[in-house]
Amino acid sequence: MTIPLTSHTQRYDRISVLLHWLMALLLLLQIGLGLWMTGLPKDGSGLRAYWFNMHKSVGMLLGLLILVRLVWSLVRARIPPARIGPLMRTMAHANHGLLYVFMLLVPLSGFLGSVYSGYPIRFFGLALPRLAERWDAAKALLSCVHQFSVYALMLLIAVHVLAAVHHQFILRDGLLQRMR
Repeated sequence: MTIPLTSHTQRYDRISVLLHWLMALLLLLQIGLGLWMTGLPKDGSGLRAYWFNMHKSVGMLLGLLILVRLVWSLVRARIPPARIGPLMRTMAHANHGLLYVFMLLVPLSGFLGSVYSGYPIRFFGLALPRLAERWDAAKALLSCVHQFSVYALMLLIAVHVLAAVHHQFILRDGLLQRMR
């Protein structure tokens, strides 16, 4: 059964759509970069440091974007909820809530881990002020939190994408039209 979306008010506003797709693209690139760069050798060439700094810069940008997205979600006009059953609505709310939690936790744990690493932090080449001294125990803990959070975020993204595929190709309810 197809339930077409006919009202323009049932679509998300352009800023919400832009933030969604920009963050989706950056998150996928960031996850790929993070998985790839950890295998780079520590050989003194500077290649590993370059990619780690790039990863940190994109991570800080994503951290700022998720804050913008959270603020925007609080002030923008609401659209009617999707016409789905109570179980699907509960699962969707839980997944979206957890996506936001981990989209915040991943860059925060990465940033704080960098703060305690003893290495300078650069934001696209701009050196940031040193916020704390090297603290190996905190760095180790935050690295574990960061890694766990990334894998949790990857799982939540997969569930989100599978739900979108389910709506598009099984339910055929036009739900994806809200995010165009």
